Amino acid sequence: MQSPNPISPSSIASILTALKVCSDESVYAPGYIQPYGMLLMLQEPQLTILQISENVEQFFGISAEALLGQPLQRLFSRAQVQRLAGYLAEDNLEFCNPFELETRRVAETDGQQKNQAFTGVMYRILDGLILELEPVRSLKSIDSIQSYHRMQAVIANFRNATSLTNLAQTLAREVKTMTGFDRVMIYRFLADDSGVVIAEEKQRHLESYLGLHYLAIDIAEPARKLFCRNWMRFIPDINYTPVCLIRTNHASTDTPLDLSNSVLRGVFPCHIEYLQNMGVTGSMTISLINDKGLWGLIACHHYSPKLVDYETRKACEFLGQFASIEVVHQQDRESDVYRTQVKAIQDELQQTLLQESNFIEQVLIRNTSYLLSLVHAQGAAILLDGHLTLVGQTPSATQVQELVMWLVQHKGERVFATDSVSRLYPEAEAFKDQASGILAISILFNHAKRKSYHIIWFRPEQIQTVNWAGNPQDTITINEIGEMQLSPRKSFAMWKETVRETSLAWEVAEVEAATEMRNTLMLAVLEFSQIALEQAAEQAAIANRAKSQFLAKMSHELRTPLNAILGFTQLMNRSDKIPSEFQEDLGIISRSGEYLLTLINDVLEMSKIEAGQLHLTENSFDLHQLIHSIRDMVALEALDKGIDLRTEQHSSVPRYVYGDESKLRQIILNLLSNAIKFTTTGSVTLRLQALNGRVDSISTDDSKPIITLHLEVEDTGCGIAQSDIEAVFQAFTQTESGRQAKGTGLGLSISRQFARLMGGDITARSILNQQSTFICEVLLTLVNSVDIIVPETTGAVIGLEPGQPTYRILVAEDVKENRLLLVRLLELVGFEVRAVENGKEAIALWSEWHPHLILMDIQMPVMDGYESTRQIRGMEGGKEVVIIAVTAYAFEEDYTTSIQTGCNDHITKPFIEAILFDRIAHYLGVRYRYSEEVLPGLDQQTLLHKSLSAKDLQVMSPEWMIQAHQAALDLNDTELYNLIAQIPNQEQILANDLKSLVDNFQMEAIATLTETVLSAE
Repeated sequence: MQSPNPISPSSIASILTALKVCSDESVYAPGYIQPYGMLLMLQEPQLTILQISENVEQFFGISAEALLGQPLQRLFSRAQVQRLAGYLAEDNLEFCNPFELETRRVAETDGQQKNQAFTGVMYRILDGLILELEPVRSLKSIDSIQSYHRMQAVIANFRNATSLTNLAQTLAREVKTMTGFDRVMIYRFLADDSGVVIAEEKQRHLESYLGLHYLAIDIAEPARKLFCRNWMRFIPDINYTPVCLIRTNHASTDTPLDLSNSVLRGVFPCHIEYLQNMGVTGSMTISLINDKGLWGLIACHHYSPKLVDYETRKACEFLGQFASIEVVHQQDRESDVYRTQVKAIQDELQQTLLQESNFIEQVLIRNTSYLLSLVHAQGAAILLDGHLTLVGQTPSATQVQELVMWLVQHKGERVFATDSVSRLYPEAEAFKDQASGILAISILFNHAKRKSYHIIWFRPEQIQTVNWAGNPQDTITINEIGEMQLSPRKSFAMWKETVRETSLAWEVAEVEAATEMRNTLMLAVLEFSQIALEQAAEQAAIANRAKSQFLAKMSHELRTPLNAILGFTQLMNRSDKIPSEFQEDLGIISRSGEYLLTLINDVLEMSKIEAGQLHLTENSFDLHQLIHSIRDMVALEALDKGIDLRTEQHSSVPRYVYGDESKLRQIILNLLSNAIKFTTTGSVTLRLQALNGRVDSISTDDSKPIITLHLEVEDTGCGIAQSDIEAVFQAFTQTESGRQAKGTGLGLSISRQFARLMGGDITARSILNQQSTFICEVLLTLVNSVDIIVPETTGAVIGLEPGQPTYRILVAEDVKENRLLLVRLLELVGFEVRAVENGKEAIALWSEWHPHLILMDIQMPVMDGYESTRQIRGMEGGKEVVIIAVTAYAFEEDYTTSIQTGCNDHITKPFIEAILFDRIAHYLGVRYRYSEEVLPGLDQQTLLHKSLSAKDLQVMSPEWMIQAHQAALDLNDTELYNLIAQIPNQEQILANDLKSLVDNFQMEAIATLTETVLSAE
């Protein structure tokens, strides 16, 4: 019955939390137990009785006071006490529980001595040992086979449940059948700690509690904590007479004995009154616990005293534990359908956003149906850096702006969800028809110019009726001095509450979907936000580090499949069975993969720079040969664009030097590639000179002189505005021409960091629309030719020299493609190879097969490479096997970790087969047979053949020329292939040359040629 002026549960929430329900101590350490058993607190190792329940005299005829300070042997035989003492050697006493003890006592009725059996359990507490004893009241034997089959059938019923409701009903039915309680309910906790009965089995004459809601205060916080610690709470008779402990306090601490783990623990008086008001006499409660805590309870009620034997209680406890697992599985299964739908929407939005992250707002507006379906909302507000867009059913623009201000000032949370915003923000009552519930994601930047990005989803008011077990306002009473206090309700008759200004609740999966959407939005915002351009260096560094960490992670994920692409390409190139028409295709795949690997390495280098992990790797090398090889690498691109590539090398440039050859190569290659990329006509010139001014003042430890290598790269390209000169060296920053050329914004930043690491720097001067010159200086040490180790010119490894042992190699790799690649490559050469998918399998196969060498991936399921390496090294014979880490983790710290874990070496994916074979030979002493084929150098005639002129294109129509020009500017290779297909058969040479340019990413050459033809017309 609805009261005239009801106080709703939400209205009294603050009152309930303000009032002290009960102290932890009054629940955990009441100082007394229930009388259906005895409790003894013992001191090890003599098992001296320090505390004991008063009812011991009822069972043994000896007063509790007389037993204090006495050994346990006073109550039980020496053999039984020694058996208990033996149990104490176990780490976990639970493995010994329960056990049976027997004693002889004089019966009160006939004075005869009779055997009395007890079921006992032991557990440790701080400074003591607890022994609880329950008399065995029935001699009936339990058929273990029958019990097993019964439990097996119950578990099968759980597994066959089609829904969470069906599972809960099955659980209630089975527990009632096993225990015989009058009523068994499955009680589920809600987000606010209140609860609802979701399943019920009862005697027919009883009123149903199914669907009734209970206040959070009905199960106080200390009690909920105990339910999380203990699976079972048993009260056979609420009208029991409490049995006090003799002594009440712990002997050594003088504090009440902690009975948190006691089955016999006395019941808090408030709970007794609560059960009495419900008419319940006996109860048993079993916890349902998931990974987040207390999910619910199995509540068993009886309307007369109900004593359940220990074995049955334990069986029910087991059912509760198993049901807890099944509840989680069932919830996951029920959410799978929704999650699948959300994943599809999420992927679509993510893909579109990341492809067009410079137009975040436009992408979201174009995909409003996806945006709303993502979290089942009726409206949304998109507020990006102050610009607001509303879609669907929403409050007004002003109301949304004020709501966002409140969210930022009072919540400031990344993800915020509520189904009743008006309870927190009273102004929201004005727009409850559009937004009683909100789900908001926010990205806030603490910057001088405060930038923020928000998406808020709205749900309208959903008027609901909630059935409460009794009137919640009856929970509060006023005492004689006018103070509010909590009191157990006298009536549990259904009380209906009409809930207004509340929307449908946001599901966990919907909040997770919003969180993922925030991550996607964050990436898009970081990619093209203006934060990196702000002058505040500290904030810019934070933004760059965040982006670098993300890109470094992504580079690892890309290296794994790229390892398979490049690896199988190398493997196919080894075969003489590949048709000649496929050789060019394999070359394209290889070049494309190597180009992608270069970009990934750029990302890793930037991550290393910003993490402060960059260092020099120096060696002696031929500087002249290095310059010649770099020029050959860029010559094709220059010829394709019709650019004159010049090299002016002063006679002072030494041939043999000592330094970081790899970083110097990357610096020069980046400067030349940039110059060619941004030059359409004219020339690109590389000038080199050695400056000896510092020879006398700087020298190495062995007195070898240091020179400054001064190099300049000059082009006749588009030039750089003076205001952008320094900006081009900043990570992720591009000029307008850089964006048009699809640059990454990393190359120059990395090159400057390399140059500074090598004791120099890179600077630039430029005239807009005329020319640019980049000047680089680095320090190198002069060496003699004898210091140079000339690599042997050999072909590919094709097999093992005869007369060697059969070498066994174990491959541990979870990615199927990479595993197959290594197996096929090694078997092709002649090794005996076996492969596994994770570290655990690697340990097992190593123990059985004893390979000479293990190629160990690091990131694997079940057990990773680090742990399996450690375990193998700890086993007998494990120190002799060679273990090489082969992983996509490419940082210096990853190499160090691999070595510290026990690996002999570390190879980064994608690996070069020559390096792999070289490491194997180094550690095993393997001798190889090599092919005699040597890869040819750059054929200038081939380059000239691939160089087209504008005249060659004049056979095509102006319309075709315009389309080809635009497709080249857009880097649209699909459209270019379609246009090339339109070239007449008699002009097949032209078609082949154009296709070669597209295959090798030479879009600039096509754009230049078509522009020249169009300009001439």
